[in-house]
Amino acid sequence: MRYHPFTMTRWLIAVLGVASAVSAGAQTYPAKPVRIVVPFPAGGGVDLTARTVGQKLTDYLGQQVVVDNRAGAAGTIGAEHVAKSAPDGYTLLVAGPGSVAVAPLLFPKLGYNPLKDLAPVTMLVTMPYIIVAHPSVPAKNAGELIKLAKANPGKLNMASGGAGTGQHLAGELFNVMAGIRMIHIPYKGTAPAIADIMGGHADLTFSDPSVLPQLHAGRLNVIGVTSKKRYPPLPNVPTVDESGLPGFDALNWYPLMAPAGTPRDLIARLNAEAIKALNAADVREKLMAQGLIPTPMTPEELGQFIRDDYERWARVVKAANVKLN
Repeated sequence: MRYHPFTMTRWLIAVLGVASAVSAGAQTYPAKPVRIVVPFPAGGGVDLTARTVGQKLTDYLGQQVVVDNRAGAAGTIGAEHVAKSAPDGYTLLVAGPGSVAVAPLLFPKLGYNPLKDLAPVTMLVTMPYIIVAHPSVPAKNAGELIKLAKANPGKLNMASGGAGTGQHLAGELFNVMAGIRMIHIPYKGTAPAIADIMGGHADLTFSDPSVLPQLHAGRLNVIGVTSKKRYPPLPNVPTVDESGLPGFDALNWYPLMAPAGTPRDLIARLNAEAIKALNAADVREKLMAQGLIPTPMTPEELGQFIRDDYERWARVVKAANVKLN
C-alpha cells in the first residue's frame, strides 16, 4: 500500500503530538495531591514507612502527599481499593507482603489479583519480624519457646496484624518447622495486637519494628528475630536460626505500588523520586531509628521479589494447611 505524502505528513504530526502530550503529562505530574493508601491502622510499621517517605515526596513532587489508612481484612481492603483506582499516579499503595503477595493464596474470593492488578514501583524497606511476648511467657529464645509450646500443646497463642498477613505466616512457618501448634489470633493491625499482648490478653507475636519502643521501655520481652543475620537495632538479640530452629528465615517488607496500567513514565518518575527520598539523610536516619532498613529497587527487581515471595509462602500455606474462614 502506498501513502500520499500529505497523508503521511499528517500521520507523523499526529504521532508526534501524542508523544508530546504524554511527555508533557509526565512533566506536569502531579497537578493535585497524591494519596498513599495504607491498608492498616495508624501506628504500625507500614504506616510509619508511608508517612516518613510521603513527607519527603511532598517536597520532591511539589504537591501534598497524604496517607489514607483503610484497614481491614489483612490489608486487602485498602489494597483492593488501589488496584481498582484510576492508573494515573494519584492513588498509590504502601503495604506488607500479606496483601501484595500472600492474599491470593488465602482468599478465594479476593476482589483483586495483586500480581496482575498492582504495578511495582520500588521496595521501600525490609526488616525481620521480631518475636515479642508478654513478660509472663517464660521463654528467652526460640529454643525455650519451642520447649514451652511442646510442654503446653495448644495453650500458647500468637497475635498478628490480621489473618493472612506476613506476621501470621511467619508464625505458621515457625509452627511447621518446630513441630508445634501455637494458636493464631488475628487483629486489625499490629498496634492493637501489641496493645493486647501488653495487656496480657495474648501471649506473643511476630511483630514489625513499631514494637521497638515497647521493648526499650521493658514492657515486653523479646525472644528472637527471624532474619538469618542479627538485626542492627537489636544486636544482642539472637536470631531464631541460631537459638533453636536452624534454617529459619522470614523477611518482612513494605513496597510502594500503583494500579496496574499506570503509564511507564509515571512509574519511572515515582521510582526515581521514592529512591531519592529513601537516600535522603534525614529519611534514612528516621527509618533506621524505627528499625526499618531502606532497600530501594527498580520496578523490575521488585516484581521479581514479589513473585519469589509468593512462591515461598505458597509452600508454607500448603505445609501448615492454613485456611481462612
